[in-house]
Amino acid sequence: MLAEQRDAAHRERAGAIVRALVGAEILVAVGSPRDVQECRLSTAWAPWSPLARAYHYSTRFLDSSLFLTESEQDDQLLRKLEAEPPPPAFKKHPDALESVHLADAPVSGALAERDLLELLYRRRSGRSYSGGPIPREKLAALLSITASPISSSELSQTTFKTSPSGGGRHPTELYVYARRVSGVPEGLYHYDARNRVLDRLTPPLGDDVLVRVCGDQVWTGDASAFVYFTSVFARNKWKYRVARSYRILHYDVGHLSQTVYLLAVAMGLSCTFTAALRDETLSGLLGLDDATELVMGCAVIGTP
Repeated sequence: MLAEQRDAAHRERAGAIVRALVGAEILVAVGSPRDVQECRLSTAWAPWSPLARAYHYSTRFLDSSLFLTESEQDDQLLRKLEAEPPPPAFKKHPDALESVHLADAPVSGALAERDLLELLYRRRSGRSYSGGPIPREKLAALLSITASPISSSELSQTTFKTSPSGGGRHPTELYVYARRVSGVPEGLYHYDARNRVLDRLTPPLGDDVLVRVCGDQVWTGDASAFVYFTSVFARNKWKYRVARSYRILHYDVGHLSQTVYLLAVAMGLSCTFTAALRDETLSGLLGLDDATELVMGCAVIGTP
């Protein structure tokens, strides 16, 4: 009898614990509305990692989310400036072997005069290249128009370019592998956007390395240049201390990628953006600190 009483007490205690966990939404009752919804989500997201689903739903803004007014955002920015300086809006690579100055290259001569609507309708992802060289002036114009500043605040590091960026933070950096670019020695470069300079990081790499970086996509082997996109996420993190800001890094790359596409069309070049990259390999070639700068994508460019 005593054992039965102890078992009953244990069951009651366990039941109370389970009910408390269900009430706190730590446990989910089988067949409950939440269970049904979670099963639907699991099925819908099944082809992807559970981490992808967790990231998306953990960075949603809910009905109860509070948003700052414009004046409150301005006040918050001033408080941040008083508390800590923002990270620089532009990167200068410390390990350059040599530099190629592009500021003297004429921008207007590299572009054909075309209507924006025509460029939008003619834009295609081209994966067939002749292997011919790209003129230095065209690469200089593409990089300058895409990534160099129109204006930038020394105080807040808020920067304006031809593409939009959340909060004017512009976290995206551009690196270039010049494979066949007239007047530019072959090699891997960082683009110093503020000064319009290519800083060379490596001697020439083998074509097998370039194709391997791009996920063994053999069509990339005839490209004349590769433009790699990375994100220095501290620029966004300084202003926006919420996980949703990670989404903005991808939007930023998308904005710049579209600009590269349209400029390529205007220059008579062929371009395809690819995310099928060996991030680890590319990060090592670029000399990145994976804790502060992330590989995001690549524009493969050549002569059609």
